[in-house]
Amino acid sequence: MVAVLQLLLSDQPPEVPRKAGLGDRFHYFRGASGRRYLFSEVPAKDIANFASAVAVVAERRMDGRLAVTWIAPLDRFGHAAMGDRREPRVRPGTVVLIHLLSASDAERQALVADLLASAAVRATAGSEVSAIALAA
Repeated sequence: MVAVLQLLLSDQPPEVPRKAGLGDRFHYFRGASGRRYLFSEVPAKDIANFASAVAVVAERRMDGRLAVTWIAPLDRFGHAAMGDRREPRVRPGTVVLIHLLSASDAERQALVADLLASAAVRATAGSEVSAIALAA
């Protein structure tokens, strides 16, 4: 499943890493289930170096939160695991994030589904989510 969506927003960055001097490298995104998922910023050129993970491309908003524009589980080769296998468009000013804590393909797919469900709930509630295109 590869998803292109606007706008799934990040929660505030975790306080402990910020206080430890790690800046805003870590970000949470909250799923429809209420569960928070921790993502780490990585250089865009390094996205192909991550396998068996979940990748997100996001744009930084004026309020400091991140708006997800692309999300997909990555297979063991670092490519989008399902769907049409489109690679993300990483434009200047976008942020690439990786979630490494899911232990299996099923957990990664469930994480993506939870975040997409959260975006759908926000769209139903009339928030800023304007589109969810899912290639499965």
